[in-house]
Formats: sequence, structure tokens, C-alpha cells
Amino acid sequence: MGAEGELSQRHQDILAAVVRLYVATGVPVGSKAAAARSSELISSATVRNVMAELEARGFLLQRHASAGRIPSDRAYRFYVDRLAHLTKLGAATEQFIEDSLSAEPAQIEDLMEKISLLLSKVSNNLGLVLGPPLEEKLLEQIKFVRLSERRVLAVIVSKPDLVVNKVFQVEEDQLQPALDHAANFLNEEFHGWSLKTIRLEMAKRLEDMKDASDRILATAARLFIEGALAQEEPGALFVGGATRMLDQPDFVDASKLKKLMVAIEEKAKVIQVLNACLDAPDRGVRVVIGRENPNSEMRQCSFILAPYHYRRRAVGALGVIGPTRMEYDRAMQTVDYVARVTSRLLSAN
Repeated sequence: MGAEGELSQRHQDILAAVVRLYVATGVPVGSKAAAARSSELISSATVRNVMAELEARGFLLQRHASAGRIPSDRAYRFYVDRLAHLTKLGAATEQFIEDSLSAEPAQIEDLMEKISLLLSKVSNNLGLVLGPPLEEKLLEQIKFVRLSERRVLAVIVSKPDLVVNKVFQVEEDQLQPALDHAANFLNEEFHGWSLKTIRLEMAKRLEDMKDASDRILATAARLFIEGALAQEEPGALFVGGATRMLDQPDFVDASKLKKLMVAIEEKAKVIQVLNACLDAPDRGVRVVIGRENPNSEMRQCSFILAPYHYRRRAVGALGVIGPTRMEYDRAMQTVDYVARVTSRLLSAN
């Protein structure tokens, strides 16, 4: 079996055969079928012993004494980390993705929705895209408009392409010339900066300012920090192909599917998983399998996720949700390729 925590080459080979057969058929795998898929010429009796050892180690499950075995979450994790065949998607699939996104919509929200549907179609799972949060976007231009006494509209134009209008209250009434001076200051000083970085820099400058005579800086800081970015808002979540989950045999139990769909509709729990992808030190493809998910409603599923970038800055995440019995090789390649195409499209602006 190998050292503690390791699997011999034979055990790895049999485990890979069981995972691939179960993913392909949804039927518990017997020793004879696994032996036929093994790269070694070994008897089904030998395979049976190996499968029993894998079960004892928590990699395989046997629901009935007379039935074959199915992979556990631990088996899928080992498969993803060590055994998956991450070959290219294939020229036809890559071209389909390129063609589907070639006519880029004018609004970034339309692009995000389009990508979520494309991920679903190519992977046959549910597609997800987390749009960039406002504070991660880069400032193109900001304008403040006095609506009424102590009530101001902020118009924020940012990259990737987005226009956000925010109405907020101010403690002291500001006349339009003062608002214009504050906006001009921000546009001249911070064009191209992320809104989050601007907020931190403005707070630092206010703290370092020895006297309050710089009224433009003080006004700009209050309008920006306490008004335009008063609340940290997550990016919008786009979900595509939800009806595909109805076709998955793994969700014949309506109660399981209902819990999952409620969690997706609430969005906050899904956004939590996607944000963890952005916070991870390794920002490649990330796989969250079954019980690894902190949310119990989604533990019958796996997430395949990857960040996408705007000019080398990770600004959002995308991916798919499917049953743990998923074709991981293809799903991981699909998510990785779509993330790279999305990054290229955004960065071309």
C-alpha cells in the first residue's frame, strides 16, 4: 500500500479506473470492470483485494455487501490532485468557446451572463460567474451631482466597463462647484487606480493631514469614502443553465435538489465559495469537492472555479457546479480555458 498517506501505483491505477467508470456510468463498480480498465494485466481477485484496501482507507464506499464500490469525496480529491488527465479541450470545443464570445456585448453584465450560459453548455453543469466588485474596478472618471440639500449622486465610470450611479446623504450640504472640485481632484490624482486602493490612500492622506485647510482633499475624501464607497458591495452573481441540474441522475432526490437551488437563489453562500477562490494564494483552477464545502446544502456538489483577470489583476471568478460524480478532467479544462478567454476579452478594452 505504501507509506502512510500514500497509495502504491497499483492502488492509484485501480482508484483511477473506479472513478472514471463511475463518472461515466453512475453504476457502482465491480472488481471485474475495474480489472478490465486497469493498465496492468491483473486478476479480478487481485483487484477485489485492492478495492477492499481502498475502502478501508476511506477512498471507496460500498453501500451493499453484494454491490460494487463508488468513490468517496476523498477519492475524488486524490483523483483531482494526482490522477486527472488534463489534456486540451480539443480544437473544436476551443473554437466553439472563442466563437461564442467573439461578439462581445457592449455591457459587462451581458458578457458575464453570456459566459455563465456558455460554461453550462460546454460542461453540462451549472455555470457561474462572479462579476468584479465595485471596489476592485479601476477608476476612469467620477462625477458628483447635487440632487438636493445634503443629497448627492455619484456617477462612477470604471474598467472593466461599468457605470455605477450611487445616491447618498452628506452631513453638510455641498454646492455644485465644491462637488466639481472634489471630482476633478479624484480624476486627476487617481485615474487608473482601483477604487479600493483609492479609498485606502484617501484615508491615509486625511490621517496625515496636519491641518484641515485642504478643503478639496477633505471634501473629496468624505464624498468618496463615506458616500460613493460607503458600503463594500460584492460583485453580481450570474448563474446559467440551472435547468441542467434537473437532468442529472444524481439529483433524483428532489429534497437534495431543492436545498441546492435555494442556496443558489440566496447567492450569498455561492459568492462565499467564489470569493475564496480569489483569496487563495494559488490562483489557478480550484476544486471544492462535496464535504469540503462549508455550506451543508451544497455538499452533494463540486465546484470547479478559476479567477479571471483585468490586465493581470484578478477581479472576479467563474466556474461550474455539478454533482460530485463529475467529469473533472473536462470541467477543469473548460473552466481554465473560459477564464483565460474572459481575461483576454476584458483586458483588450
